[in-house]
Amino acid sequence: MAEKVYLNGKLIDGDEAKVTVFDAGLQHGVGLFETMRSHRGSIFRLGAHVSRLKTSAAQFGMVIDGDDESFAHAIGELLTANGLSDARIRITVTAGSVRVGIHVSAQSPPTTLITCGALAPMDEQVYQNGVGVLLSDYRLSRTDPIARHQTTSFLPRLLALRTAQRTGMADAVWFTESGYLAGGSTGNIFLFKDDRLMTPSLDLPVVDGITRKAVLEIARELQIPVEEGKYSLQDLLSATEIFHTSSVMEIVPVVAIEKHSVGDRAVGTVTRTFLQKYRRLVRKELGIG
Repeated sequence: MAEKVYLNGKLIDGDEAKVTVFDAGLQHGVGLFETMRSHRGSIFRLGAHVSRLKTSAAQFGMVIDGDDESFAHAIGELLTANGLSDARIRITVTAGSVRVGIHVSAQSPPTTLITCGALAPMDEQVYQNGVGVLLSDYRLSRTDPIARHQTTSFLPRLLALRTAQRTGMADAVWFTESGYLAGGSTGNIFLFKDDRLMTPSLDLPVVDGITRKAVLEIARELQIPVEEGKYSLQDLLSATEIFHTSSVMEIVPVVAIEKHSVGDRAVGTVTRTFLQKYRRLVRKELGIG
């Protein structure tokens, strides 16, 4: 069966999907995306993903067609057409056709593509044993207009991720030009130290993650003090527990930073608690057992 995609409101075979050669995503990398995970055909906080997509679009003078209901309907049709229930889903929106220079008009119809693929089950050993991460050589700038958004201009993060994986690490940790911790290549980062949960402030060039918000909610429920601030490399290295968050990967324990061991190089009890609580929250909100 040919893979189906949802392109500009139509469900079609992926091999037949076409966009104009003048598309802003192709010509100038002007685009946004959201990745999410379906659980038995349902998506955790789809509305929050759509809201973030539209907020980012407004920052760049783009218009996103559709509301939560229409996106949910399109994704549901797409999952059914591909015979999937648990899947990785991506919404990609570009600014549409750009024929003169790099001018992007809010009146130009956007290109909206939704794709899905079978969710390769993560080896549970990742969550039981944790992963190692690399310190990225790249730096994020507070003045970079795309740094806080999920844009299709993703090459630097891909390069950092590839470098990490070549050295046997799962991801790369990014810092700002001022030396403050920002996050991973594909998600947010949390530190636990002195009975406090810490995560980089959104005042820094950090994406406002959907899973990040859920973790903060869980911390309040557990009455664990939370601090959103600016952290140095030393703060990272002195943390007793670290974990990485994303919508697809959920909560991934970090037990090593290159050759440096985090805690005793084992997944800590706080991280395990957050992972359990997060998975329960997803099941509860989606009404699945």
